[in-house]
Amino acid sequence: MTFADEHATFKPNASRWPWFHTLFAVIERQDKGYLLPDADVFVLWNNHTMLHFMLKILQSLLKFPESREAPDFEFSPFGVVHVDAKTGQFKRVNTVFAKLMGRTVAQLLSISWMDLSQLGAATGLSDEIRLFADERNGDPLRMPPVEAWVQKLSTPDGSQVVVEVSFLTRVQGPQDTTLWVLIVKDIASRLEAQTRLQVSEQRHRVLADSARDVIWSMSPMGEITYVSPAVEKLRGVTPAEAMQMPLNETLTPESAAVSMQYFQEVGQALQQGRTPQSFQGELEYYRKDGSTFWTECLSFPLMDSNGGLVEILGVTRDISERKHYEESLRQARIQAEKANMAKTRFLGHISHEIRTPMSAIMALTDLLLRSDIHAQQREWLQQSQDAGHLLLDMINDILDLSKMESGQLVLARQVFDLSTVLQQVSDLVAPACARKGLDFRVVLEAGLPDKWMGDASRLTQALMNLVSNAVKFTDQGHVLVRVERLDRDADWERLRFTVQDSGIGLDPAIQIDVFEGFERADSEQAQRLGGMGLGLTLCKRLARLMGGDVGVESMPEQGASFWFTVRLQVGTDDIHPGAGLTSSGVSDEVLAGRRILVVDDNGSIRDIVRQLLQMGHVQVDTAENGLIALEMLQKASYDLVLMDLQMPVMGGLEATRRIRQIPALHKLPVVALTAGGFASDLDTWKALGLTDYLSKPFDYKKLLAVLNRHLPASSASSTSLQEDA
Repeated sequence: MTFADEHATFKPNASRWPWFHTLFAVIERQDKGYLLPDADVFVLWNNHTMLHFMLKILQSLLKFPESREAPDFEFSPFGVVHVDAKTGQFKRVNTVFAKLMGRTVAQLLSISWMDLSQLGAATGLSDEIRLFADERNGDPLRMPPVEAWVQKLSTPDGSQVVVEVSFLTRVQGPQDTTLWVLIVKDIASRLEAQTRLQVSEQRHRVLADSARDVIWSMSPMGEITYVSPAVEKLRGVTPAEAMQMPLNETLTPESAAVSMQYFQEVGQALQQGRTPQSFQGELEYYRKDGSTFWTECLSFPLMDSNGGLVEILGVTRDISERKHYEESLRQARIQAEKANMAKTRFLGHISHEIRTPMSAIMALTDLLLRSDIHAQQREWLQQSQDAGHLLLDMINDILDLSKMESGQLVLARQVFDLSTVLQQVSDLVAPACARKGLDFRVVLEAGLPDKWMGDASRLTQALMNLVSNAVKFTDQGHVLVRVERLDRDADWERLRFTVQDSGIGLDPAIQIDVFEGFERADSEQAQRLGGMGLGLTLCKRLARLMGGDVGVESMPEQGASFWFTVRLQVGTDDIHPGAGLTSSGVSDEVLAGRRILVVDDNGSIRDIVRQLLQMGHVQVDTAENGLIALEMLQKASYDLVLMDLQMPVMGGLEATRRIRQIPALHKLPVVALTAGGFASDLDTWKALGLTDYLSKPFDYKKLLAVLNRHLPASSASSTSLQEDA
């Protein structure tokens, strides 16, 4: 006997199970005096193993039609029975079928198929079998098509077993009876699995259909196989329309390119035997009316046990509101940046307008103090100058806080001497301490290095705020400054500056907010001591800018101990300190015989600067704007130019740019006189050729310090811009 088998798999929606078409070509078979015809057998099955068993059974039956000892009859893992085609009587059963029915083989051979079957006695098994024969033109010599059906069979305990019954073949029994060979398979577990699958599919379909997000699936061939109803609300198209739309009508070109890139990566992963990665990203979709909207898309490749791609499951969520919110934030940020820029310009303008008259007041006071006046007048002028410094400190605090809030405050990184910082603070508070009779001391931890890398100007400012507060709130006793090293982290070290006084102290309840803006101990103290409470706020922000923090320990009438920490790097001798931090001495000896051009649109400032310079025997010329200054520079030789920045006709920046275009004036020191400059302006000034700058208001000592930096040698004209301490 020879046979060939061919398998054709249909789509899942065409049939739940594959059909195996097996053609048996019985060339010649004769046994016990009868001839078996050729047979076409259609077997409904779902795996190759059962097909193998069925073929074995068929071979056994062909070889041993009457033998109960046929080896493959009992070998089958499924129930196999011989049933009389007319009476339905069981003529032969295997033990598998007997166990399935809860009976012995002998018990089954004494009853008929109809005793177990729920098909009904009206038609009987033979009638149904003849129906198949009739469909084959009633030819009794040819096999009917093998079909399968599902029915229930009864067991002795009254329960029912759900089975799948298949016609396998027919054989000729004793006394010319026709026996039908049936294969009986228990499918209870399969039906249960099918039920669970159907329930699961229904559950997921309900979830998908009711979800606000669009759920979709795609076949390995790139065909959309499912789109949830939410797509209609999202895009204005039905699920059926969405499934048929090409990619260029679904996604914008940029998003379509992103999608195609992902699918290519999936294909590459499959070719290389890897599991494809999931996708998460933002894609821009088209609506039916042509408008677009943004979505967040998630897709997950679903793989089978063999590593093959089953489908790609995706979820698409509308993020239009989030995009609108992000865009509004972006626009708000742009507006905030514009507002900050406008605020910076406004502060610069206000600073210029305030500092210019302050410069005149303080410079004139300084000139008067240097003149021949009696003691009472000197005391009045000193009080006036102290008030001016207090007002200037308040203005500086307000401007510095504004710069911090707008991100305009930039810390310098230069080597400085800690001893110089402490000396500057001591010099500034010494007069006030002397007038009050306070003992002022500075204590350094033993072995503390003197050279550090950081912003000495801001460190001095933070320390000065604490020290000046201590002097202000202490009427008798002492003010002590202590500097100590806390810890070290790689190249960085943390220093702690503590200012201890014997003043009025603070109530513990107030200490929580004392570093917040505009906070004071109480209204009585505020009226008695004055101030806006900005110094401590500024100290806190400066400390945090320098990687540290602030704190206070105090009790009423028992003094206070304010501290702040900073992170600094130890400096080295091979790095030059910044301008204004060296202790080279301030002397007016270098001024004698020098010629300086003062350019400022304010006549009072020009006169004051001229008088201050003339005290050092300097020849001074003045100009009221940059254009006049250019003309004067081309007619006479000058050692240095003091240039105001904000002037009519031609400002200081434009004038400096033109000065640098004249070869003979390329190295001429040009020092800006500014009342509104911020650290963010330094790079611009340097690029335009300014050598240094002097902040208004200034006194004779500060003016001399700047001139000493740039007049001793012509090479000093290339000095970098540094903020004057």
